[in-house]
Amino acid sequence: MLDWVLNARGKQIRPILTLLCARLKGKAVDATEVAAVIEICHTASLIHDDIIDEADTRRGQLSVQKKFGKEMAVYAGDFMIFSTIRRTGLKNKPWYGLMFDKLETMCDGEVSQFDNRYNTEITEEKYIENILGKTSAMFSIACGSGAYEGKCKDSEVLAAERFAEKFGLLFQLRDDLLDFVSTDDLAKKTIHNDFWCGYYTLPAIYSFSDCRNGAKLKQIAMDIKNGLYSELTDKRIAELIRVSDGFGYTLGMIDQYAEEAKQSLNVFKDSIARKKLQELVDTVHLSAHRIVSDHLSDIPFEKFVSI
Repeated sequence: MLDWVLNARGKQIRPILTLLCARLKGKAVDATEVAAVIEICHTASLIHDDIIDEADTRRGQLSVQKKFGKEMAVYAGDFMIFSTIRRTGLKNKPWYGLMFDKLETMCDGEVSQFDNRYNTEITEEKYIENILGKTSAMFSIACGSGAYEGKCKDSEVLAAERFAEKFGLLFQLRDDLLDFVSTDDLAKKTIHNDFWCGYYTLPAIYSFSDCRNGAKLKQIAMDIKNGLYSELTDKRIAELIRVSDGFGYTLGMIDQYAEEAKQSLNVFKDSIARKKLQELVDTVHLSAHRIVSDHLSDIPFEKFVSI
């Protein structure tokens, strides 16, 4: 079963962040065990997420809960976390305890997200708070632990964690756009899966408040919850999000977080690691614009590139 999990490699963003942050001071340090521990904990959390969401696929193949059953998926996730904690030689690191604080924060974000399922009145502020928990928290420990291993000063470790927070927001908002747009080359997801499951992300939350179309979108959300929908529902969701400028508003927030993430790196001298982190921000940033541009055929991607 674990072979099945390990065979499906994800984007591995968190270990990449750890390894890059470990090189921000130009030190030749080996942070591979740190990166591995963080990625294993993240992967285990995804196995558990798929049980809650009843997700059929993960990373381009059947999810563990779909292939082996919910009970075995629980055991697999638990085993990955507990065996990692027991076997690692990192227990005496100053940041090791903080990792569990961040894991608690991640769980709080996930619980809050679940508590707000089918809540069409959820605020943008609450949604951002959830992202800071469920996504940015693990990015923060990935970057902070890497910076510590790379002999960064306390102020530089904090800067790396600020970068992680903003990058986490950027990354999650880009990922949220994928729920509304069919982009098989970027992610193997079912269109509107989050919306249909009652997890409303920023494009929908912003559109809910639109004076013209918000009530219509809320009604669709409630109809889906009550099992009342048609084959045209997906198309209608996308149309209402677009005319309410939900995509445009989300892109504006993505622009802001991308700039703030890169500014957080200004405390570090020029280096290959800093450049790669900036390039990572740019890649996610531009891909978000491309996603929406491809979806909104009347707005060419070139226009977004020039922003």
